[in-house]
Amino acid sequence: MKEKILNWVGTDGLLHIICSVIIVSVLNVLLPLWAAVLITAIVGIGKEFIWDKWLKRGTFEKKDLLCDLIGIIIGCI
Repeated sequence: MKEKILNWVGTDGLLHIICSVIIVSVLNVLLPLWAAVLITAIVGIGKEFIWDKWLKRGTFEKKDLLCDLIGIIIGCI
């Protein structure tokens, strides 16, 4: 089961999770948690929709948005 989840997440998904955790954690030192979560979500959504989808600099994947959400949740703990 664990291996199946890791295969699904992949390296890119793991990077999304790690970056989201770091962003939430760093911003939470300077801002309230709700603001850190909001900014991190905007960064993740912006990366997927603006950078990947509109500018076509990467591949838009819903999985990446889910990994961002997982990272935000872990960062809140």
